[in-house]
Amino acid sequence: MSPARMERSLLLSAVFGMAALGAPAQAQVAGPGARLVGFTIEPQEPEFAQVIDLGLTIRLDPQIMVFVPDTLVPGEASVSAGSGTWTVAEGLADSVDVRARYPIMGFLNGRVELPEVELWIRPAMAGEEGGARPVSELAEASAVETSSVRRLQIPLGAIQIAPLREMAEAGNVLNPRPPADVLGGEWSSWLIAAIVLSLATGVAVMWLVWARWREISATRGLGFERLSPRLRALRELDEIFSLRLPEEGRFPEFYNRTTGALRRYSEEYESDWGIALTSTELLGRLRDRWGPPSVESLDGAVPIAEWVKFGTYEPGIDVAEGHWRSIRDWIERVPES
Repeated sequence: MSPARMERSLLLSAVFGMAALGAPAQAQVAGPGARLVGFTIEPQEPEFAQVIDLGLTIRLDPQIMVFVPDTLVPGEASVSAGSGTWTVAEGLADSVDVRARYPIMGFLNGRVELPEVELWIRPAMAGEEGGARPVSELAEASAVETSSVRRLQIPLGAIQIAPLREMAEAGNVLNPRPPADVLGGEWSSWLIAAIVLSLATGVAVMWLVWARWREISATRGLGFERLSPRLRALRELDEIFSLRLPEEGRFPEFYNRTTGALRRYSEEYESDWGIALTSTELLGRLRDRWGPPSVESLDGAVPIAEWVKFGTYEPGIDVAEGHWRSIRDWIERVPES
């Protein structure tokens, strides 16, 4: 495919990916106060497993504060290849432009969805100018600062990833030879090299896919055993407890991991009970499914988790471990049907 045709294909893929959400690719509205006004990729014809430089421009209203992540939310076949960088510049009509660059990588050929941009935004507080901060600052923000924070996800669409050039070249070289040549010992060195290269490339592709599957499995606590959702969640919680995070003062991480195990367990029953819900909203869904009496033991742990993760509240070691125990006991006894 020529560069011009590939460029048109990339543009159409991005437009169609954004059109599904009802907005054009270069003017995607993320929500009141913040929107994606453009993005670029380099190279424009990326290959399998090649690191791609993704550039984004997010425009903010002058009274909006955005918290920018270090990496993007991984897709089905694309991941961040390292931490990104961002700067702030003046935009049009007193707006603020956040210009970010992220290294990403796709590990399948053909049409691959780009990772999503996950932002946290809030109105600027009294005496504060709108702009951008690293998302890590949310862990140390006060309850007043986090009370108006909301989460935005911006899909970026898809790109076309070409197979490795070595694979394409090997395919061009692999021409059938007459039986007499093969049986007569007249083997072509080009044919042998192409076969070896194809086998090596195939092994490399299988290894990358297998490694990615292991990474996803590890992050979700699945491992290689066929365990029930309950046993997977209990095993994950026991591993969290063994890290002794509260004893090191790492309360936000402890609560984030613990409620994350509860969230993943609930997704086994309702797939949309994922990261799009706050913990408080998730608790409401659990009440609707299993009834308020069966969820009463979570009423203390889940709201406190919100305060700890996004505020400055530290409940103490015994209280934190008690909340962990409440969540584990609930998963252990709740009916799985």
